[in-house]
Amino acid sequence: MSIRWIKNVLINDEKTTIEVQLGDRIIGDKCYTRISNELEIYFNSLSQNRGEVLSEGLAILKKRLKNKKVLYPDGREFDWKS
Repeated sequence: MSIRWIKNVLINDEKTTIEVQLGDRIIGDKCYTRISNELEIYFNSLSQNRGEVLSEGLAILKKRLKNKKVLYPDGREFDWKS
């Protein structure tokens, strides 16, 4: 069973969900990131530490959303350290 980190956010004022999935069999196995309904972007992690794998996934999402405004639904700036 995998672990999913999911947040509802506003991206350029549009309601969106961002997601990081952590491993299937082991925590660093078959990880992916997804924005809204897009296809998953898989990545492999060398770490087996949940926090480190999540940080890798967040860094991928942050890079993909670099030139976009990402906010919590209440209008606060999104904290990428979540």
